[in-house]
Amino acid sequence: MKYTTIRISVEDKKRLERLVKLLKCKNLTDALRFALSVAEREMDKSRGDLSKVLSSLKYAKDIGKTSAENIDKYLYGVE
Repeated sequence: MKYTTIRISVEDKKRLERLVKLLKCKNLTDALRFALSVAEREMDKSRGDLSKVLSSLKYAKDIGKTSAENIDKYLYGVE
């Protein structure tokens, strides 16, 4: 296995050290691997089709001034 050195800020190193304690990891490397795995999974989840989102705007309409108290009415037509 090959290795390399990365430079991170002191603050980021402290964050990794806290993660080591929280996860009960053996070292910073394990904590970093965990953080990278979580980040990759989250990135995969957020891959969406922007064209579908934009095309759905053709159904949008102006309903004027709204109130969060009436959200069901606005979304579902339910009073």
